[in-house]
Amino acid sequence: MSGESAGGDGGIREGAPEISGFLSRGSFVSVSARIGNDLAGYVCDRDGSGLLLEVRDPSGDIHGYEFLPWASIERVSAEEG
Repeated sequence: MSGESAGGDGGIREGAPEISGFLSRGSFVSVSARIGNDLAGYVCDRDGSGLLLEVRDPSGDIHGYEFLPWASIERVSAEEG
């Protein structure tokens, strides 16, 4: 696929997120870290060094805050909103 869209019309879908919106404060994301941990929570902040999350368990209870350096992050995903 090398640089091409998977969509039938050959272009990006209208309304596709940009990184600034995808990782904006308050966005709910799931993160897979290289050390094998999967975390889910709300983005508190991001900068050149990494991502700060308010971590939630599957029931929605807050488990504190985690700072993840970019080098430790394998994948970030979010539900369409």
